[in-house]
Amino acid sequence: MSKCIGIISIKGGVGKTSCTANLGAALANEFGKNVLLVDANYSAPNLGIHFGITQPEVNLHDVLRNKVDVGEAIYEYTENLHIVPGSLLNDKINPYKLRQTIKQLKKYYDIILLDSSPNLNDEIKSVMLAADELIVVTNPDYPTLSTTMHAVKVARTKNIPIVGLVLNRVRNKSFELSIEEIEKASSVPIIGILSEDISVPMSIANTVPTVMNNPLGNVSVEMKKLAAAILHENYADPRLLPRLRRLFNKEPGIAEVNRDLLRKGVLY
Repeated sequence: MSKCIGIISIKGGVGKTSCTANLGAALANEFGKNVLLVDANYSAPNLGIHFGITQPEVNLHDVLRNKVDVGEAIYEYTENLHIVPGSLLNDKINPYKLRQTIKQLKKYYDIILLDSSPNLNDEIKSVMLAADELIVVTNPDYPTLSTTMHAVKVARTKNIPIVGLVLNRVRNKSFELSIEEIEKASSVPIIGILSEDISVPMSIANTVPTVMNNPLGNVSVEMKKLAAAILHENYADPRLLPRLRRLFNKEPGIAEVNRDLLRKGVLY
């Protein structure tokens, strides 16, 4: 059955949109799923820019204003990776029409990912109401953690399942919060850990998702592992060094344990 996942945070700059783009690309390119990415950051949409869609003639704002059918706002990036961009003109819309729009699209796609607004307003609430479940993107610092905890609280008041946290832009520095600290404070399992990687902004500049532009990079492999867990499938890291490390260190990390539980359908 089709699944709609909202990718949320209530702090700008955490890398939510790049996570949405790369998770979608991993699901489509690595696992062959029909994937739709929807830019539901109505006030400041830039998901389309990640794919080279800079001036869409038809967009989600047109759909939500009942000017066009949603099918006219879908742009094909690859055969099974499609995007519905937003309007850079910030046209006024009713965000709560998103839920009905997504219902119309579910029969055509295996996975729909919604890139939300980073503001706690009607925009992010519309994503929460349209999604079947949520993934929260956060960074390992105190200001981001506080907003992450707030986002989790709001989602839980609306009884929307939270798949887990994606910890982005990790530098492995002593001043960063640990995985254990973040999980304990948020009460949400971490299901992905993405290191700070220059290939991500390079890929955005090239309008090619990192998982396609640098398929064996750390961010790409971690995204593929997350995509596999969401689909309840297995993914083996094809790189030699990680395979050798697993031979000598059989104790899996927290994110790996959580992904295994997610893959088995027992995480939440």
